[in-house]
Amino acid sequence: MAYDKRIKLDPDPMPLKPAILVLMHRKKRMAYIGYTSNARGRAAVLASMIRHRDSAGRSLLRGLPEGGVEDFSLTALKVGLEPALADKMVRQVQKRFERDGLKMFGANRSAVGQVVLDGERMTIVEAMKRTGSKQQYQAIYRRLQRGWDPKEAFDLVGRE
Repeated sequence: MAYDKRIKLDPDPMPLKPAILVLMHRKKRMAYIGYTSNARGRAAVLASMIRHRDSAGRSLLRGLPEGGVEDFSLTALKVGLEPALADKMVRQVQKRFERDGLKMFGANRSAVGQVVLDGERMTIVEAMKRTGSKQQYQAIYRRLQRGWDPKEAFDLVGRE
């Protein structure tokens, strides 16, 4: 489906790589800043969210300011950023934009999977190193998403 009005993108087209995205409402001086593993895919989702906010049951971005796609711009920063560095970089970019007088909207989700193993909170990568797990990161991440016990997800105990 083609639209007459498009969100202003920088770069255009968005890369098919990880990046920090800044969705800015220029008139209201408000911004959402978050990490994504696919900037082009996330750009399409954000534009769709803005276009169809009235027909959607709920918005995935809390506090999304009123306006059409022409009122927003989307910028990709730190293209190719590793997920392990994403949370820190998102916080730094948010602070920079807040210092420039922009108000933040939406809640940011962590780009790095976390797990509690033996009573200690750590990233999945740290837990993989500590346990010597031979499983792939994505397999462990999906197991944890499905509600597996962390020791089972890392193959530290047998599944029943």
